[in-house]
Amino acid sequence: MNSLVSIIIPTFNRAHLIGETLDSVLAQTYKNWECIVVDDGSTDNTDVVLANYIRNDNRFQYHHRPKNRLPGGNAARNYGFEKSKGEYVQWFDSDDLMEVELIQKQLSSIKNNKVKISICLLDRYNSNFTELEKPAQDHKVKFSIYYDFILRVLEANLPTTLFEKETIQKYKLDETLRKSQEVEFLQRIFRESENDIFLLNESLVKVRRHNNSITGGINKRAVADMLKVKRCLIKELPHNAPENVKNNLKYEYFKALYLAFKNKYSFIYFRGLLFSNKIINPLVYKLGILYIIHYFIDKGGLEYKKVIGRSLKWNFK
Repeated sequence: MNSLVSIIIPTFNRAHLIGETLDSVLAQTYKNWECIVVDDGSTDNTDVVLANYIRNDNRFQYHHRPKNRLPGGNAARNYGFEKSKGEYVQWFDSDDLMEVELIQKQLSSIKNNKVKISICLLDRYNSNFTELEKPAQDHKVKFSIYYDFILRVLEANLPTTLFEKETIQKYKLDETLRKSQEVEFLQRIFRESENDIFLLNESLVKVRRHNNSITGGINKRAVADMLKVKRCLIKELPHNAPENVKNNLKYEYFKALYLAFKNKYSFIYFRGLLFSNKIINPLVYKLGILYIIHYFIDKGGLEYKKVIGRSLKWNFK
């Protein structure tokens, strides 16, 4: 087992953090890797940090996202993929850490089980990794890997997933997205590769919680992206999907739409409302009136939740 693994790391102003990430790459027990760092337009001294790693180990590469590509992590990820030469691909984040056996164990799980993709577990820590805030929970499949993932029952992201490159060659990350971009990408792969995935119940990734995440918090762009992805999930859901799955997706869509309602993102809300007409037909006019009331007198949020809750027969939170 000596396949080349391409580790692809997008980064933006992470000079103070990326060194720890790259040290965790260096510490891997599996040694046949290349690490491709793609800078998304940093203004700090990321280039100085990377120069030191490249000088000491030629397995590291440092690239800048081409100016003709949209800014954002997905363009950097796609560009890194284009530059990669490995038989396997491991996207990673520039503020998280690999356990020393991450690559070794995931690659072994792929080869031993004759599959194309391995998904491990992750632990969530505070900003300096001194406190474990949310330990990993074992993978337990309820409906299927694909259904569980889109329902957020199965936790998976790019850093926890090792891919055989040939399997994902036809896919690209959507470079227009800044929020929920990994969900949109992974659901396409999981839908078509259900039988080629191994769930590895070992926590091999340490995720750092902090307020300065590259993807950012809730804002107009983030809400628009979330709704776009949820519309995609609903449109692409197989007709024979379990009713529970369909209802869960409806619930998640109206939760995201509520963010547009609450924050008074008018264009995003009404565009989302037009699509909601395909989900629960009689609601569109009532929800439109509720928004107008909320926009002018800051009332209607509670009624929005009641309307959706009654329609979905759920306690809408």
